[in-house]
Amino acid sequence: MRMKKLLWIGLATAGLSLAGCDDAASSGSASDSASSGIDPSDGTSAGTTSGNASTSTTGTTTSASDPSPTSTTAPGGDETVGPPVVFDVNDPTGGASGCQGAPNDLTLTGTVWAPNGVIPVSGALVYTSAGAPDGIPQEVYCAECEELDCDDRFTTTAADGSFELGTFAQGANFLVVQKGQFLRYTPINFGTGAEVVEDELTTLPSENDPDNGLFIPLIAVGDGSYDRLEDGLGKFGLGDTLIANFEERLVPGTEPFDLYDNGQNPASDGFASQGTFAQLISSPADLARYHMIFAPCTSDDFIGSLSPQNIQNIRDWVAAGGRWYVSDWANEWMTTVFGEYQELHCPSGNCDLLPAYDSLGTVTDDGLLEWLEALPEPLLDINPLNDETHPTLFQLPQVQTVDNFSAITSILPVLTDDGKGGQIDVGHKVWIEGGGSPTGTVNALTVTGQFGCGKIQFTSYHMAEFEDYVGLSPQELVLLYTILEIGVCQEALPPPQG
Repeated sequence: MRMKKLLWIGLATAGLSLAGCDDAASSGSASDSASSGIDPSDGTSAGTTSGNASTSTTGTTTSASDPSPTSTTAPGGDETVGPPVVFDVNDPTGGASGCQGAPNDLTLTGTVWAPNGVIPVSGALVYTSAGAPDGIPQEVYCAECEELDCDDRFTTTAADGSFELGTFAQGANFLVVQKGQFLRYTPINFGTGAEVVEDELTTLPSENDPDNGLFIPLIAVGDGSYDRLEDGLGKFGLGDTLIANFEERLVPGTEPFDLYDNGQNPASDGFASQGTFAQLISSPADLARYHMIFAPCTSDDFIGSLSPQNIQNIRDWVAAGGRWYVSDWANEWMTTVFGEYQELHCPSGNCDLLPAYDSLGTVTDDGLLEWLEALPEPLLDINPLNDETHPTLFQLPQVQTVDNFSAITSILPVLTDDGKGGQIDVGHKVWIEGGGSPTGTVNALTVTGQFGCGKIQFTSYHMAEFEDYVGLSPQELVLLYTILEIGVCQEALPPPQG
């Protein structure tokens, strides 16, 4: 069964209805009687077996191992229609017109959580399937959006991570939860009725274990001199953190990602080092091992490695589907490699600003704002955990950012072929903008752009505040949201010619 993905733009709103689908296939009705449970053995549900067993639907019998039957008999007649498709990403308003599924008799409700089990995930895909999905390729790949089969009932989570999914109990052998390269699938065995799904089944995984249906992005972090992004990833749930003296640090050896020396030798903090960032970008084979690569704020130790060939290596990797993140003083890793996307304030030719500035930013993306507003109360204010004052999220849509060491002065149009005889601008999307910089103007603070099948992201500020503290700061939460967003599927476009 092929991997299932959905176009995130077309599924941005909660409670999405399946345009063109048969009403019985998309309704959330369920009977009053219910028998619940996870099947820990083989993932089969009552009256149905997975694998190569036949699955009976209204008016037709197809093999569960064949995700794309050539025809389906419509209920109440002999007329055959095309392959059952729940959502056609190329035509989100009518692509499911041929969908003829069995009526729903099971309603699942729950909440999708980040790997730490505390942060709700909005816009996550939740669906049931007769067979296990293929999972996430274990190398860089083009995450194009695909179709879901008619029997794969799906929904997306609301801003607070909650969902309600109407499905067909006999065909719901697996529950799948996905956001970008974070994916968990679990064998289930629910009877008809209504069930509240346990959090352990809807929490995005914290480790990569494909044999057990757990997938996370394969990540490389350039260990920077200043911005401890690795600690932020640990707080997100990718590793364990240790709290002492109002510091929360990632515990070496618990991180499910690789660290490279990019101004800070990981070994100095007890982590295993995979080599230098210069070595990573000089090897297309090593780059291809990762879905996401982070270059947080750092010194300029390896800037000299940005040769024309290594720049091309990075661009080729992103075009193939990689996600490339850069922050403030590491700006050369963005401006030298993807200079056509933005201009920075660079007095005397130096874009590394000192002193840093704080900026009261304004959230410009509706989805991000709704998610921030829906966060659990303890995440809005980390001050009760600390002995000094830090920004809160009580001023939304404004978000206080600190430690901005770069200033974006211009977002540039970046045009590429749209595949339809025209051009499309794949330049930066602005998530937050604010003033306070030496330019004296309102500037973009957080941006993401598309390059081929991949994405690039730049923030003018640290992921983490410069001082030590416990908990997730507002700017960390913003970054974690955008990290999840840039991982989702997208239309494959040719990379612009830089």
